[in-house]
Amino acid sequence: MAESEDEEQDITEFLHAQQPTDSSVDNEVRSLTKVHLSNLYLSHALSTWNARIYEFAAILFTASAFPDTLFASSVRLRTLLLTICANRFTVMAACLGWVFLVSDSSTAASPGAVGRVSNPSNLVMNRQLWLFAIVVLLGVCEKLSGIGNMISMERDWVPPLAMALSTGGVSPQQLTQLNAVMRRIDLICKLIAPVLISIIISATSMRTGVVTVAGMSGATWGIEIWCARRVWEGCPQLQQDKFHQPIEEIEMLDRSSPSTLETQTSKANVLRIWHSQSRQIRAYFSTNVWIPSLSLAILHLSVLSYSATFITYLLNTGFSLLLITIARTLSSVVEVSSTFIAPIGVDYLARSRKSSSQEEESAEELLPEGDLVEKRHGVGLERLGLWGISLQLLSLIPVVLAIAAISPSPSQPPSTLLSRVTPSQSSPLLSLLLFSTLCLSRLGLWTFDLTTQELTQTRVPPSGRSSFAGVEMSFVSLFELM
Repeated sequence: MAESEDEEQDITEFLHAQQPTDSSVDNEVRSLTKVHLSNLYLSHALSTWNARIYEFAAILFTASAFPDTLFASSVRLRTLLLTICANRFTVMAACLGWVFLVSDSSTAASPGAVGRVSNPSNLVMNRQLWLFAIVVLLGVCEKLSGIGNMISMERDWVPPLAMALSTGGVSPQQLTQLNAVMRRIDLICKLIAPVLISIIISATSMRTGVVTVAGMSGATWGIEIWCARRVWEGCPQLQQDKFHQPIEEIEMLDRSSPSTLETQTSKANVLRIWHSQSRQIRAYFSTNVWIPSLSLAILHLSVLSYSATFITYLLNTGFSLLLITIARTLSSVVEVSSTFIAPIGVDYLARSRKSSSQEEESAEELLPEGDLVEKRHGVGLERLGLWGISLQLLSLIPVVLAIAAISPSPSQPPSTLLSRVTPSQSSPLLSLLLFSTLCLSRLGLWTFDLTTQELTQTRVPPSGRSSFAGVEMSFVSLFELM
């Protein structure tokens, strides 16, 4: 009973803890300069660029290494710097392994090389497979460090930085705009990085592409750390402790935990980790934003996006690679446009009072101006999030109907230019409906993503943002596997 009461008290403190207020801290608050803001954007751009370019390049490296086979197809500052260093080290170490794995075009095309890889009797003893296993393990570490960098930057750094952007106090519009710019950088890198590495590999060789990826990762390592330190030194809000827990409460939790001298065993340590994880999951579902957060994670369960599975299906159906590439590029442009539309939509819906009752209007008149602006901004976020998820749902309905109506084309040579890019048995209007509504669904997706991100930033206590985001990313990874 005592342990359960302590856990409930710990969860309550997690939900209601706020940053300590101190007049001396307020006197030190100053707005971020444009130089510090540029350093923030540059650090985030370098991080997302290297992550996106390695994410796509690893697929090309795998195809080159195994041709003709499908076998391989402060706390804040220290945390961010640790994720940066771990990400850069794993990328360069993995590229070192790719140098030995990938082959020149003449070697990859030789019958001996293909037979050596595709022969099942040589798979276990093949040195390439053991090296590939190490590269895959490094890729897992790169993915984890990238997720940690994203959580640290978007959930732990951005809210205090948004406070520092306004000298008059907290400005909800600043947080919306900052989130939009950060997401825009990520989506632009997602669009440009695969194109650039593909051009480099096509113009030179696969090994040159490996060296390029490793060189860019190493060259931007120091720049990203320098930018992060500049932002840290220029923002006093980042240097504040997220939560000060009284010493008496820490001692009480220590007495109730299984980490005492009498229970210092491996089983007790496992139980302690299990209780810690279960406490974070219960705290996640105890917040008032777990429903939109979980809804955003469930969206990764869908295959109605330009993933490898969906692109392969479209190719087998009869669509040309050129048409799919053009549609995917237009979809990326629509995704980037959502970062411009979201701040405007939130501001418009926050000022719109058509659905407000007289009781709500009279209650709002009694609120201070700052609280009123924050409340209306929250309403704008909720409304735009509902519009975004509704737009995605309505846009995907025609996509499902179009996919059901399209039948695989027979293996016969195309007779017209139009039949070279679309299935011969499908109407061009049906193809237009498929790709146009699929692009439109991406607008709803990223609008919902931006609003959900800001809701979790503002309605989860500072001391619990990182753990909340960690549980959310766990659900995202789970649904991606399913």
